[in-house]
Amino acid sequence: MKGARLHLDLFAVFQDLVDTGSFSKAAARNHLTQSAVSQQLGFLERRLGAKLIERGKDRFALTEAGREFLRASWKILQAYGEAESAIRHPGAIGGPLRVEAIYSIGLHALPPYIKSFLTRFPQVRLRTSYITAEQVYEDLIHGHGDVGLVAYPRSHPQLRVLPFQRERLAIACAPGDPLASRKTASLKDLLSRPFVAFERGLPTQKAIEDLVFRRLGTFPRVAAEFDNVETLKRGVEVGLGITILPEPTVVAEVQAGSLACVPFATPAYHRPTGILIRKDQPLSRAGKEFVRWLLPQPRTIKTTKRGQI
Repeated sequence: MKGARLHLDLFAVFQDLVDTGSFSKAAARNHLTQSAVSQQLGFLERRLGAKLIERGKDRFALTEAGREFLRASWKILQAYGEAESAIRHPGAIGGPLRVEAIYSIGLHALPPYIKSFLTRFPQVRLRTSYITAEQVYEDLIHGHGDVGLVAYPRSHPQLRVLPFQRERLAIACAPGDPLASRKTASLKDLLSRPFVAFERGLPTQKAIEDLVFRRLGTFPRVAAEFDNVETLKRGVEVGLGITILPEPTVVAEVQAGSLACVPFATPAYHRPTGILIRKDQPLSRAGKEFVRWLLPQPRTIKTTKRGQI
């Protein structure tokens, strides 16, 4: 095998293996057996003379060599994808593009942008991942993603931050909660009932705690903590307590009648969200166009009217 050539499929399978963290899922994506994926990884490691992935019963992590090979894999596949798109569709914007977002943005704010973008640029092969904020930063910094979207974006020497949306915050509660019939609420209303929170350390939870402590000097009793917006909403629906969420994340539940959303009286509070891109890694044409698509500007995208929540 020493003289065997590296085929594009090897790079794609390796990317899928890292992306899923699973031999079986990578195999399914590429219509291979799990054994075939394992054999391909073994071939790559023997060919390169380095271990790419630390793997064991409860461990699956990239080595430093694995990170370097993943960066190279993406550049190779991106270059090929752009060349193929340019040849097959001269003048069109196409090729692969990786977008990573935190759950609440990926599931609620991003879909209309993706739909309209792919309608305008159907040759772009867009891959989206919905992960934690720390994972978004980690992947962007190490070159595993092209564009990232997070809440309360923080500065980093390797990343450029651009504005995305300012989402109005409101109290979310079960329809039977006394607050549900109110037109407006205040932060003081949080102190009279249990609070359902994001896990400590998540940017949105940090910002909520800072806001409430700064205004009230205390914080409500936390009844439960969850690591993403969807499970947090389920906790509120079953009556564990009330919470603070960006209004766009509860539109579907309000329309379905499983949650109530009560806006704050003056002053209004907002959650800023931002777009992350690498400073030292030029975006492809597709990446540049996608970032332009996300930047605040007039655009024909169906959004929820304020009166609906």
